[in-house]
Amino acid sequence: MDTSIPTTLALETYVLRNYNYLNNMVDADGLPYFNIFWTDPAEAAHDWPDFGDVMSRQLQAAIMARHMTGRAVDIEQTWMSKCKSYLDPVSGLLYRPKTGYSEHVADMGDQALTLYALVTAWLDNRDPGLAAQINTMVDSLLRQVTTGEGSGQGFVSGFIIKSLMACARYLDSKPALDLAAILTDKVFNVTPLFEPDNTFRHGGHMHGNLRTLVGVADYALFTHNPILFSRVDALYRYARSTATRFGFLYESIGRTGDIVPCETCALMDYIGLAVTLANHGHPEYWDDVERTVRNHLIESQLTDGSWLADAPDQGDSEQFSHRDIGRRMIGGYAGWSSPTHFLAQCETLGAHWGGPELRYKTRVFQNCCGGSGTHAFFIAWKNAARFAEGRLSVHLHLDKLLPEAEVRCYQPYEGKLTIDLKSQADVHVRIPNFIRADQITVDVNGTALTGREWGNYLELGAHPAGSHITLTYPLPIVEEITTIGNPGRREYQYRVTWKGDTVIRITPLNITAVTGYSDFDKRDTPVFYGEEGPGRLYVRDNLRDDQLASLAPIHMDTGELDLWYYGK
Repeated sequence: MDTSIPTTLALETYVLRNYNYLNNMVDADGLPYFNIFWTDPAEAAHDWPDFGDVMSRQLQAAIMARHMTGRAVDIEQTWMSKCKSYLDPVSGLLYRPKTGYSEHVADMGDQALTLYALVTAWLDNRDPGLAAQINTMVDSLLRQVTTGEGSGQGFVSGFIIKSLMACARYLDSKPALDLAAILTDKVFNVTPLFEPDNTFRHGGHMHGNLRTLVGVADYALFTHNPILFSRVDALYRYARSTATRFGFLYESIGRTGDIVPCETCALMDYIGLAVTLANHGHPEYWDDVERTVRNHLIESQLTDGSWLADAPDQGDSEQFSHRDIGRRMIGGYAGWSSPTHFLAQCETLGAHWGGPELRYKTRVFQNCCGGSGTHAFFIAWKNAARFAEGRLSVHLHLDKLLPEAEVRCYQPYEGKLTIDLKSQADVHVRIPNFIRADQITVDVNGTALTGREWGNYLELGAHPAGSHITLTYPLPIVEEITTIGNPGRREYQYRVTWKGDTVIRITPLNITAVTGYSDFDKRDTPVFYGEEGPGRLYVRDNLRDDQLASLAPIHMDTGELDLWYYGK
């Protein structure tokens, strides 16, 4: 967390930092780099995910960032044009071009991510030509699955269900809904991803499984299927049970080595799934969202790249770039963090990934995460507070500006939240789970008010426009012991110091190991779970004492791109 200037917690601040990365970690033609290697000097390298995976995530992040901050990312339109240029005019599918590092193929993962980016763009501009391209892509995907044409059943993946449901909801696409139904049946019944006891089958990749569940939650809500929605909730609770309270989430469940990293893409879907469930019957998960955003999501954004060796004057080649990597990566997001460092391990994936020019190097960033962090911040920002049918609901104690109200939160500097009403509203505010309702003092325009506890919310009643509401509460400092590790392998234990919902310090406990066994590389590799390593996280001791904080700049949410809420 950047604490050099104490301000209220506005998520716009972190998204604006991402602009440096989005605009600069590209080649001369605007194509982003998937790989950042921890070499000397640090090295950016193009790879096959750049065309459909990475660029689609970056494009989507740029659109969301513009809605969130009011400022455009310079390269947004370049990415929109490039993305469209890769779409086959007949099938509508995105085909990677044939290069030295990619084949001319239409990959299912690319379609999932590109489809979601295109729907986001359509919600932004309502371009009928873009809608036609989206519908052509969906028709082709459904035909591939139902007729066996082309890749046929090889195209089937739950990863795309969220994208399909966005089409079904906003473009009224029956083919998208039909395909979502087929894929939901497949991942739950035909070739299940999940066990009957609601765990992940064969362990599993956290991002892939959570992305599938985000989509299935949408499908269950759209088709009014409470049994399926309840199953998704149970699976979320399983994922939650594997995570730390501050949001460190295993990239994969059940690895057979000593490597335990956290991927920002998984944080995005963890937050997205928790928000969908919280909006629709499970408000207890707002606490998970708040703690994850305030802690491991914020810590997963690079603010200091000085530990990446630079070659500022070295020219780029067709595939590689070595110039100013540390500076250009500021605002990007971690792909393999530990609880204490930006990079958890020096795995190379040499036997599993890329051509010979990419093997046996430590990938310090996976830039699939480069847009996912901003996507995660956007989800939290959209859902922090809502106004509907005369009711203001403050779900997260974060800064939020709506046409009807301005909400400011002063955690972790002091336990205070203020609401300035622009319209008459019936106000209710979530009670953070580190305090009781009777520990909250409420003042309205200088007069004390006693709120009514209702579940995990404090009901404050109806108040006219112009009302200034202040809630104050204690921020207890507490410690807990947290342990991470794969079953039967090495464990890593930490003392976590909390101030309210904010972690102010993580202290490794007797962690002396400097190497750990990698089941991918089949050897011991350097690991960074103790005090030593690249990019120390949670350097927050200055937050222990209360202090005054000024108001951070914020931007008004006018209601667009609401992809996580189905209303009452």
